[in-house]
Amino acid sequence: MQSDPNAVFQQRQQTFLQQEQNAQQRHNQLAMIRLVWFAVAVIAVWLLGQAGQSWAAVGVLAVGIVGFLILLRKHQAIRRERDLARQLVFVNEDEAARLQRQYRRPETGQLFTSAVHPYAGDLDVFGVHSLFRLLNRTHTREGQIRLATWLQNPSPADAIRLRQEAVQQLVSQLDWRQQFEALARVEETVGRSPDALINWAEAPNEPLPGYINIGRFVLPVVTLALFVAWLIGYVPGVAVIASVGISWLVLRQTAERIMRLSDQTVELSTALQTVNTLFVQAEQVSGKATRLVAIREALSSQSQKASEAVRELASLTEGLNYRRNPYFYFLFGIATLWDWHYLVRLTNWRVRHGPALRRWFDALGELEALNSLAGFAYAHPAYATPIITDGELALTMTAASHPLLVPGRSVANSLSMIGSGQTILITGSNMSGKSTFLRTVGANVVLALAGAVVSAEQFSCSVVQVFTSMRTQDSLEESTSSFYAELKRLQALITLTNTPSTLPVLYFLDEILKGTNSVDRHRGAEALIRQLHKTTASGFVSTHDLELGQLTNASDFIRNYHFQSDLRAGELVFDYQLRSGVCTAFNASQLMQAIGIQINELTQ
Repeated sequence: MQSDPNAVFQQRQQTFLQQEQNAQQRHNQLAMIRLVWFAVAVIAVWLLGQAGQSWAAVGVLAVGIVGFLILLRKHQAIRRERDLARQLVFVNEDEAARLQRQYRRPETGQLFTSAVHPYAGDLDVFGVHSLFRLLNRTHTREGQIRLATWLQNPSPADAIRLRQEAVQQLVSQLDWRQQFEALARVEETVGRSPDALINWAEAPNEPLPGYINIGRFVLPVVTLALFVAWLIGYVPGVAVIASVGISWLVLRQTAERIMRLSDQTVELSTALQTVNTLFVQAEQVSGKATRLVAIREALSSQSQKASEAVRELASLTEGLNYRRNPYFYFLFGIATLWDWHYLVRLTNWRVRHGPALRRWFDALGELEALNSLAGFAYAHPAYATPIITDGELALTMTAASHPLLVPGRSVANSLSMIGSGQTILITGSNMSGKSTFLRTVGANVVLALAGAVVSAEQFSCSVVQVFTSMRTQDSLEESTSSFYAELKRLQALITLTNTPSTLPVLYFLDEILKGTNSVDRHRGAEALIRQLHKTTASGFVSTHDLELGQLTNASDFIRNYHFQSDLRAGELVFDYQLRSGVCTAFNASQLMQAIGIQINELTQ
């Protein structure tokens, strides 16, 4: 049985905090050692020079430089160890906060929002308090896009089941999963779009002029030979200058191409180093799940691992962009034809691996999205893995609650719906829980169709197209009233149900046609429900219109449920429990009296 997630996260916070503090202590100690080493080496070289021991001074200088570089590399390794431990502390703090539905990471998914999406706005798929924020453990752009796509679009049943299989095998890999996320957090640039790099990798190869392969070796050798000859007095200095000038002129032939390549890679040269560590971690994911195997297989090209190829690309892009340092370029880059060497090597890399780069980033994004679902499942061991059914529209849930509410603090309800053309009418008093119930069902269906666990004891559903009309608002910019905005929303629902190629629609309509009088509201709502009955759509309608509840007397495709409130000791009490039948007790009068409206005087 899995341990209490909150206790695990708290314990891991302390463990990684101690590791961070230990690494920081060693980091500070090594910084002092480096300083002392540098000072001792400088003093020793100076003293030996003063004593006329030139060769000894050169030897000490060489040892000093080598030792300093070794200490520098060690220092960088300890710094990385410290930073990784620091990010692991944050990851566990974030996980513990999510259990209370508090979020430390700033990403809300707002960039994926769309006013015309069938359900995202009403079901809080994106936003400050949203399903995306609850699930998201991605850091690359591809990972965020993949997770958002899963939440926005129902996938085929088989694809959902394959995700569930992968998630189940990732859940127990806590160390691997948190390491994967922490590595991405070490370098902020990992979230930058790789589109420029991918476009370069996939662009048609421009053949290089034949003289480049020969010239990039011959000219630097000639320049070096002339430089040595000048040093020993065989040739004048103008010969060296002339050779460098010729090198500059030939480099001008490819200057535009080199600048374009440098611009495409400079922003990602640092990020690629971090992405490489993510690829290394991704290649180490274990599990025999179909999607995990496919991801491991995708992370290779021509018998070379993606991490190795990306490490090579990172080295090449970093080396190419040394040219952006004017001192390096004029003192060394021109004479060595630096640009040509890296142009040839990058061109060769693109020929070997260019077509695979997009596939690697896609595989990494999918693994990040699966990791998000696995992290959510680990944090909520009581949540159910939904059964995705084939065939007709079906939905069955036992003790389901809203996933965005703190577990244990929300009221759970059960319900089932089988077949198309069905409508469940929800009546109830104000604030009794009608809208929250509709969002509870809708949000859990969205999670189920994304491949995530759901906030329920048991849950099964078929693949459906969710559609909602719950938060329609007026628009001053479009001169649209809230009533007309709702009509446009309902028109979109009718169009969707009449589209032959669409999935069965599961709709959620909250207080429909509330912007008109009671007679028209009743007629319109009844007409819409009867029209939807003739389609493959089924769904939920919340309403204050008690007359709609009488439709069950004449139609077997409508069922009534309600929420109620009780007046106890002068206070309204809600239990948020779903009950069969039409609500007979409403609280509007009591609420109006509570704010001072003298309702009782109207009856005197």
